[in-house]
Amino acid sequence: MANHVFGPVPSRRLGRSLGVNIVPLKYCNFNCIYCQLGRTRHVINNLRMFYPPEDIIKELEIATRTRNYDYLTFIGDGEPTLYAGLGKLIQWARNNQDKPLAILTNGAKLIDEVIRAWLSELDVVKVSTDAGNEKTFRLINRPHREITFDRFVEGIERFREVFSGQIWTEIMLVQGVNDNEDEIERIGDALSRYRPDRVYMMVPTRPPAESWVKPPTSDVLMNLARVLSRYVNSNRIFIIDYIERGEFHIDKADPVNSLLSILKIQPMTIEQVMDVIRRNNLDMEILDKIRGLTKEVVFNGIKYLVYSGE
Repeated sequence: MANHVFGPVPSRRLGRSLGVNIVPLKYCNFNCIYCQLGRTRHVINNLRMFYPPEDIIKELEIATRTRNYDYLTFIGDGEPTLYAGLGKLIQWARNNQDKPLAILTNGAKLIDEVIRAWLSELDVVKVSTDAGNEKTFRLINRPHREITFDRFVEGIERFREVFSGQIWTEIMLVQGVNDNEDEIERIGDALSRYRPDRVYMMVPTRPPAESWVKPPTSDVLMNLARVLSRYVNSNRIFIIDYIERGEFHIDKADPVNSLLSILKIQPMTIEQVMDVIRRNNLDMEILDKIRGLTKEVVFNGIKYLVYSGE
């Protein structure tokens, strides 16, 4: 059974993404109010060898030979740059497969020179910038006490100086928190410091960590995009206010654990799970098994299955 490599799954930014999950559930240096994985259980900011890199490489050797994907993407059930074996995995991937490499990170560990060196070997580094000052940073991202907003932006700025690949920034907009023009202008100032190649303005589309989190309206979103275009060229700004569409790859020999590998990273709608079962000609009893290992949550009128434990 594959424990770390899953998919490919449809990604709104990366096409068909072959995921490499390298951090256990909710070990993170942020505790974002909108996180689709729930509240952070272990707020840490030091590197840990969560798994032997050799075990992950064994899975990669098989998956990269047998699956069709657009990007090989390092992610985690928490923050992937907290994994002490990340550099070794990146080097293996660079030397043993030819697809572009990406990471989905909050960016807070880029203040660390070692992390900057590791990530400089990638093609795409996706960071998050949801706030423009310390107050909003602590309200929306709730970072580890060692992390300040100024040091956070400084780390990404330093990385920009040495990185020849693409930096993509995600701004998650939450109603009543950072969906106002003043905050977007402050975020624009921060983006001006490290000049991202793309900016994705996003809203929560899956059940968030805090039940009170809501997305802003479409009119507000469009207006904030216009404000941001004063700081970032408008052709680099993309609005994403929808869930992924496309096919999820699973191992037919082990469909339950394959689906759980995806659900550990992102909640899925019941319709998405049923589509996977039908498309692979599997028994609908699998849905009952998945329901027994997840919880059903309604968000924005849509029913999601959310992974409920380790």
